[in-house]
Amino acid sequence: MRRIFYGWYVTIACCLGLACGLTSVMTGTFSIFLGPLVAEFGWQPSELFVALMLATVTVTVASPVIGVLIDRFGARRMILAGFILEGIVLASFAAQDASLGTYYARFILMTLLGLGTTHVSFARVISLWFDRQRGLALGIALAGLGVGGMIWPLLSQWAIDAYGWRTAYLIVTAVVTTLGFLAIAIIVRDTPAAMGLQPDGMPAANVAGAAAKTGQPGGFTLAQTLRQTGFWMMILAFFLVGFGTVSLQMHLVPLLKLRGVDPMRAALALSLFSAALIVGRLAGGVLMDRFFASRVASAFLIGPVVASMLLAAGADGASAFSGGAIAGVLAGLASGAEVNASAYLAGRYFGLRYFSRIYAWYFSAYSIGAGFGPLVTARAVEHYGGYTEILYILGGLLVFAALLLLSLKPFPRAFPQAQE
Repeated sequence: MRRIFYGWYVTIACCLGLACGLTSVMTGTFSIFLGPLVAEFGWQPSELFVALMLATVTVTVASPVIGVLIDRFGARRMILAGFILEGIVLASFAAQDASLGTYYARFILMTLLGLGTTHVSFARVISLWFDRQRGLALGIALAGLGVGGMIWPLLSQWAIDAYGWRTAYLIVTAVVTTLGFLAIAIIVRDTPAAMGLQPDGMPAANVAGAAAKTGQPGGFTLAQTLRQTGFWMMILAFFLVGFGTVSLQMHLVPLLKLRGVDPMRAALALSLFSAALIVGRLAGGVLMDRFFASRVASAFLIGPVVASMLLAAGADGASAFSGGAIAGVLAGLASGAEVNASAYLAGRYFGLRYFSRIYAWYFSAYSIGAGFGPLVTARAVEHYGGYTEILYILGGLLVFAALLLLSLKPFPRAFPQAQE
């Protein structure tokens, strides 16, 4: 009987690791803790969303540096260190006082120290373990964001209801740090070569190109990449995707509460977003292995455009929950596919030799949009007194992102064997 390729075990472990990583925990718990913090300290919701913007600035500045460190020292070391440091800062939220400054400082510090647990590290691991089935493997691994996003809102809301928000932070910390660290420490290795294997489990004779001849994957340097028009088109596209889809995600619970939906049912709608994100990752990965990836990514953006229009319709009560649940599913499908697409496209267009430092730019662009989008949306809601106007704007921005992705050229057939 044919043995299962070890890379699939690595993929599952990376999925669990991403579920416990910085992005999943931050996006999956922020809106759940928002209400208790506003009630405790009298802050405005828009003041709390500033924390996401500050986290975004931190990501923008630090991600390229983290990318270089990952390429140089290996993703596994950076992930393990990231889990320990992320857990320390996350636990400290239990001691939060009425100072917005310390709240912001915690977000900045958690982002800076936890960047090793983000897509930049995990996407490199998967891209080195897989070639022909890279889309599917990325889809499975990056679905961890959806797994975490589905679990953490419900766990957080349960812990808040049962023990209060301070103890809830400690419970979430204990779960994410333990599971994430152990999964990576026990199973993951940086490359298949570390276990005497080849990508996809293929014989060495079947591995083509520079990697087969030199043992190193080919790829453009960062300087060469920055001179390519397609790189900047994708930067803008994924900025807009982050701006639009994360705004829908982060405001889904506040929007539904505003329209009379029970907090636990609102958390359920957010969990449906995350469940759909998992499906989007898997479906997007399978489709990108079979069809041109930029067209697949463009097609998935139809979902959040429809979601924006649906939420803008503005039903109340039970109808609000139904509409919010449907919108959450549509937006979640796209959010799953798009993050998968950014990693897939980075590897296919620019190679794997300097993957982390190049992909870090896409992660930064997406994160800038993800950080500023919810804040801009919160300000717009305060200005207009409702969500209708900003939802139409978000839909338009996502249409433009889809057009940018549709205009990308075919993948290059070969890459230079870059030098350090």
